[in-house]
Amino acid sequence: RLHIPMTIIPPMMKYIPVILLLVSSTLSAQGNKVNNLLDRPKITPKPYQWTTDHMQVGVRWQPFIGRPKNNAADALRPVISQFSSYVQFWVSWASMEPTQGHCDYKNKPSAGLQAIEKAVGHCNKLGLKVEFVFFHAPAWATIEGKSGGHRPKPGLYEQYVKRIATHFKGRAHAYQLAHEANLQGMMKGADMDFYINDVFINGAKSVRSIYDTEPRTPVLISTSGMSPCEGCGTTMGLGSKGGKAVNTFYDMLTATPELMKLVDALNLNISDQNDGYGNMDGHYVTSCWGNYDLVRGKLDSRGYASRGILASESWISWDGSGQAVDVNGDGVKNEKDAYEKTITIFGQCLERGLNTMNLPWSDNSSGWSMGLTKRLDYNGRVKKLRPDIVVPSNNGGPDVVTRKLGLPGNDENFTIRDGSGYVFTVSDYINPGDPNHLHYYIWRWYAQIAGGSDEVIRHAKAGESGNDIVITGRGFTGDERYRISSYNRSRNTFTVLIYASGANGKTTAKVTIPATLKSEAYRGEGFADGATYIARVISKEINRVNGSDQNVNYQESNPVKVANGLLTVSLKSMQTFTTIEFMRVNKQ
Repeated sequence: RLHIPMTIIPPMMKYIPVILLLVSSTLSAQGNKVNNLLDRPKITPKPYQWTTDHMQVGVRWQPFIGRPKNNAADALRPVISQFSSYVQFWVSWASMEPTQGHCDYKNKPSAGLQAIEKAVGHCNKLGLKVEFVFFHAPAWATIEGKSGGHRPKPGLYEQYVKRIATHFKGRAHAYQLAHEANLQGMMKGADMDFYINDVFINGAKSVRSIYDTEPRTPVLISTSGMSPCEGCGTTMGLGSKGGKAVNTFYDMLTATPELMKLVDALNLNISDQNDGYGNMDGHYVTSCWGNYDLVRGKLDSRGYASRGILASESWISWDGSGQAVDVNGDGVKNEKDAYEKTITIFGQCLERGLNTMNLPWSDNSSGWSMGLTKRLDYNGRVKKLRPDIVVPSNNGGPDVVTRKLGLPGNDENFTIRDGSGYVFTVSDYINPGDPNHLHYYIWRWYAQIAGGSDEVIRHAKAGESGNDIVITGRGFTGDERYRISSYNRSRNTFTVLIYASGANGKTTAKVTIPATLKSEAYRGEGFADGATYIARVISKEINRVNGSDQNVNYQESNPVKVANGLLTVSLKSMQTFTTIEFMRVNKQ
């Protein structure tokens, strides 16, 4: 994980700044990142109840059916095994139960179910939370007899949800009941009445009935994210299109008391769709963080302040496809734009109060490229079939695949076909041999706030009266600035992330946060007045070409006692990316 080590032997501390300076000055794209050298020792993951107060930054992982070795290799990649705190799985009904016979999970499990099951088991062993998103129906279950985005026959959806909840009880911790329910194409023939009653209410009841049966098991249930597609056909009953339809959708959900009693959260897509980063119409949905403000306002005004908002489908395009945007104005759409977009989208959303964020784990064969990482030639077969489309990896691991591909077949005999949509080549990679895309390093920096398998909850929120993250001094400067804080219940530490686009490492800043939590469920946790604490700080730049850490400054404060309910540290110099960890050094 990306936290500062908590168990460094005290006599060694005086050498850390020099070590970091040497490391940061000699790192190359082929070397390890400083963050990896500063990983804290792991602790045994302990189960905890995932609530809407908890911080989660992770990935959307779609295991390959029929290629267990491919999935096993993906599971070991740091994006999942080291830095994620949760994993989102899309559990297509058509894939889980392609025939009615596959409803018998014990005696006739489908290949899709088996692939998801193994991946979920891996996440469970790592202590990562698991979320399922339901979508698409098999032909045998739909009114039209067609597989995919079609309305299910009455009562069958809730039965499917109940089977999944029964099978994965305790192993899956959250359920999103639909995907992009504002689009008619996701469930042809359905209207809003069907969604609210058959999908959301009956689906939530199905999950609750299983998880509330002894042994009672905590679970998070949410509704559906909203596609940011302005021109797509909207679900019947919304009466309009685009952002106005989304606004109506949230109005209908929050005006249904039975539904709001059953669900813990509503959802929204986190995307870089259009130049407004999730913009639909410039009014109702001006961006993905504007969408958050829209939903939060509706929940609060209607008496649902305790209900949360969860991220659903999330993506940031790194390639030159139509979905991508040239945000830095250099005339091309590439990974450098994804780097900038990730800073903004994650910063805007996390600072506002959105507690879950995810991005796709790896490139796939879709119409545009969204992966945090590149596809790897995990067993060498791609190189054997097409040596012209792989390059050596910078870290000495499996070769990097430089094309968008589909790989029909199993681990031993798959063939290669071109991917769809915008097909990239090695010329589209900023750093071809890096197994990760450039914006992965921004995602990884933000992922610190969730603490991996540790239990981490939201702490102070920027601008919140009496519970603010206060930064003063000339170091906190620039057109784009974010500040986010969390409390690690597993380690009894506070983490603060600060991004300041204008910081240059030459000016100072002072950071102050509350020493205890103000949220109702965790009120008073933290450090009491009189407790002794220190602050450890890493301030750095993240290279805009290879993702390496540069100009790394390490600082540790002297021990100081908590006074007036506040934790404070003065930064001698501030770079663009700053991580602060407040930790106790005594017991009360």
